[in-house]
Amino acid sequence: MDPGHQSFLASLERGSPALEILALVGEPEPAKAASALLRASAHPDLGPERELWVPSLLASARPGFGAQCLDELATRYRQLRGEPLSVRRAPALPAVLGSSDFLARLLLRHPNWADELAGDPPAAPESRAIEPDWTSIRIAKYKGLLRIAGRDLAQREFAEGLGELSRLADACLVAGLASAQQETGVAELPVLFALGKLGGSELNFSSDVDLLFVHDPRPGTSELAALEQQREVTRLIQTLVRHFEAASEDGFAYRVDLDLRPEGRQGVLINSVDAALYYYETFGADWERQMLIRLRHVAGPTAPAEAFRRGVEPFVYRRLIDPGAVRAVRTMKLRIEQERRSAGRDIEADLKEGPGGIRDIEFLVQALQLFHGGREPRVRTGNVLASLEALRAAELLPHRVVSTLSEAYLWLRRAEHALQLVEERQVHQFPRERGAQCGLARRMGYRELDGEAARNRLLDDWTKVRSGVRQEFDALVLGTDGV
Repeated sequence: MDPGHQSFLASLERGSPALEILALVGEPEPAKAASALLRASAHPDLGPERELWVPSLLASARPGFGAQCLDELATRYRQLRGEPLSVRRAPALPAVLGSSDFLARLLLRHPNWADELAGDPPAAPESRAIEPDWTSIRIAKYKGLLRIAGRDLAQREFAEGLGELSRLADACLVAGLASAQQETGVAELPVLFALGKLGGSELNFSSDVDLLFVHDPRPGTSELAALEQQREVTRLIQTLVRHFEAASEDGFAYRVDLDLRPEGRQGVLINSVDAALYYYETFGADWERQMLIRLRHVAGPTAPAEAFRRGVEPFVYRRLIDPGAVRAVRTMKLRIEQERRSAGRDIEADLKEGPGGIRDIEFLVQALQLFHGGREPRVRTGNVLASLEALRAAELLPHRVVSTLSEAYLWLRRAEHALQLVEERQVHQFPRERGAQCGLARRMGYRELDGEAARNRLLDDWTKVRSGVRQEFDALVLGTDGV
């Protein structure tokens, strides 16, 4: 245990919590936090384990808020379970309460969900199929998020969480399709593909799920019958989206984005396999080639899914070297940055779209995949980290560059998740305010006793990561017409 934590524990046991230590760790309201910590320490179920939860709270973003929630949760847990809440059994619990406002509220509404955090680290989300019921889907999602947050805050390998979040969303989507089928009575399920980060199996903590639907009309059906089938499946999709985005007291399932389909918002919600392939072969744009790199089959019949995947592959990965692929990616990235600046966005602090941010790494990798993928099947994957490793194995990127970009990608994604952990909102802005920067450092695992030292190390790493990523992006994408 850190000597500072030991000193604070001693002051707490004396009944006069050291305000100077609370201020040092970065607590924004030391006096209020001291009172909350005293109350929690006096709780008959928490007092015997204070040596476990006090250091964890002091290393969190909001020690006082976490202590207040822990005190309330212990009381509610005993009322519900008839037994004490054990931090020893769920050591990630204090960190979750001191790091995530929305998960703290969720636990206070459902005290028994504290059991989801049992273990060090907590177990991954359950892998069994989710019951096809809209309430069951939401419960499974939020219990899963609770476990994943606990695992992240317990400092396991961060990359594991990206896959866990994606598998959780996959399971919810499979159950959602079944629920929508039951509700609508539609006989046939469509093919559901994931795109974007879900397609790459690296979903955000709070993210839209980018989806693409296709279907295979029944053989021998008339044009009129095929249109009726399309209308029926469209109704099923609309039902899925409506229920997934519906708000409940605990939240919602997922925000669904269908805008990446052929013709975007102007297009039909679902195309036949043949119609979708015709669209890409005839009208497909460079950005759609880039987008389809992350195509991944999640649910629905396998045969039409495989027919579409095989059919669209020559559009995405051209056999002949195409220097225009790199130029198109470069043009898109620069246009995004300019549009954000013109709209008054603080693009320099944008973890996702700013210079040296997540998009730089994604676009760099995708430019190389489009350039080389026609001749090198190994690089055809939607996962950024797997793509970087494949490019290294194929000797298309040096080991040094792959190492730099992989480490930077994980740091940026960890920062993004830490921001979204607070209120389950789609935020990507690196905070400008000092206190918020300290909170971000704590949520990312910068555990120095001195909150200012943690903040300074965070800022140093942020500068290093941005400059390193932008340097590689400049060299491989912005400054070249080919590779």
